[in-house]
Amino acid sequence: MFASCAPSKVCLSLVLGALAGGVFALLIPIIMISLGHAHEFVLVGHTWSIGTSSYTLEALFTGACVVILVFRSLSQIMLSGVALDATASLRVKTYRRILSAPIAELERIGPSKLLVAITTDVNRIVAGAALIPTILVALVTVGGMLAYVYLLSQVVFWFVVKAIVFGVVTYQVPMLIGKKYFEKARDDSTGLQEAIRGLISGTKELKLNRVRSERYFGEILLAFEQAVLRNTKRANTIVLSAANYGDLLSFLVIGVIAYVLMSHHAVGNEQLIGCIMALLYISGPIGLVLNAMPIVANANVSLRNVNHLFEAMPVELAEQTFTLLPSWRQLRYSDITYRYEDAGHLFHLGPLDFEVERGKITFITGGNGSGKSTLAKIISLHYQPLSGDVHFGDLKIGPVTLNRARQHISAIFTDYYLFDRLLSNAGFVDQAMINGYLTRLGIAGKADVEQGKFSTLSLSDGQRRRLALLVAFVEDRDVYVFDEWAADQDPGFKEVFYKEILLELKRRDKAVVVVTHDDKYFHVADKVLMMEEGKLVKTVNRS
Repeated sequence: MFASCAPSKVCLSLVLGALAGGVFALLIPIIMISLGHAHEFVLVGHTWSIGTSSYTLEALFTGACVVILVFRSLSQIMLSGVALDATASLRVKTYRRILSAPIAELERIGPSKLLVAITTDVNRIVAGAALIPTILVALVTVGGMLAYVYLLSQVVFWFVVKAIVFGVVTYQVPMLIGKKYFEKARDDSTGLQEAIRGLISGTKELKLNRVRSERYFGEILLAFEQAVLRNTKRANTIVLSAANYGDLLSFLVIGVIAYVLMSHHAVGNEQLIGCIMALLYISGPIGLVLNAMPIVANANVSLRNVNHLFEAMPVELAEQTFTLLPSWRQLRYSDITYRYEDAGHLFHLGPLDFEVERGKITFITGGNGSGKSTLAKIISLHYQPLSGDVHFGDLKIGPVTLNRARQHISAIFTDYYLFDRLLSNAGFVDQAMINGYLTRLGIAGKADVEQGKFSTLSLSDGQRRRLALLVAFVEDRDVYVFDEWAADQDPGFKEVFYKEILLELKRRDKAVVVVTHDDKYFHVADKVLMMEEGKLVKTVNRS
């Protein structure tokens, strides 16, 4: 991941880290030589003699310390910067993937999983990757010290290698168990995120019913909180115990060498002291590697979850071209079918055949669960039909023209999101026009637009919908889709919406689609599509 962000920096960082580790491994031999304990190294029957003055050794030791300080600092600083860049890059990649994913898949995944991936998984992945230089320095240090031990005594060297292999193998068992608990804690984090969203969004309902509040708090919110805490504690207990086991194992190895191995093999005191110092020296780097394992394990769990999320979020088959379509007068939906699963129930829509025309108002009505909102999302091109064709005039809508066609549509759904500013006007704001809309929508003085940004969003649901309608007016698209827009409006403003706003859009030659239950205003529509159990059971033409 880091290599793709800044390959040259990562490569240089790893080289500097490796050099720092190599020089780090030379400190013990330098100290041993200075103390007069290791002037000679015996290697396969040959004796290497080292003659040095104390000044040379002092300069060598000082120079090694400076090199370690400079190289390790540069390595860590460079990779820290790359890690921050990689964090932002991975988040941006996730943002773009969300923007390019089909709406149906995003709804199926749900916001909680997406938020946990962005806020938790990305940080864990980068934290694990950022340990690479530190682990590399430690491993190079261990390798250098093992080479030093080999020069002192091959018997001790092979015993230490076998002990390390044994320790690594036995260390993996608790690590695998701990990893499972980390995975459980990660899964529970998604449920906790959803529970927190419920707490924030449902506070009004919880305050009105003590039993509901206590049950939600205890059975849902605290249940997930305790599950995350319990599994995280278990995982940490296991991996930290494993790390301590690794630390203890290094001392056991030293004890076996000092009290058992030396009694069976001829090893001089100077060699023994050198071996023990080297082993004491490498216990720190080995402990560092072991302590890094929980973070790396967490990073692996998060990386797998992000990869699974990306697999569940396919890129929508639509070219990123935004040129306008040729002139058209009619939208035709031919033999449209769609299906989705909701709470184990498979819902089928269609086949449907209907038209939506410019300069006319089309109502979609029907009972709950009849497929009205699903049809509205097909009309707005958020859902892609399982089969059938959509035509803007004579142009068939497909992957090449999908995003182009969307630029002609403005929609306000029941779960709309109101941004805190106007984003569709490329920075230009016609303040006089906006002030006129604010007055007409009855929210002048309650919310203003200042330099393209709303002064407040702390409004009633009905007033927020009016602001959303203002945004739609400013966009000035050819097709308008309203999903139960008037549901939260007072009777007086319903009159304004149905008898003034819709008719004005009609006079402006817009194609208007309204999902509604307000049969009182059906006479406003030029066409009424009546839905029942995913079927178009009746079409009433009034024009």
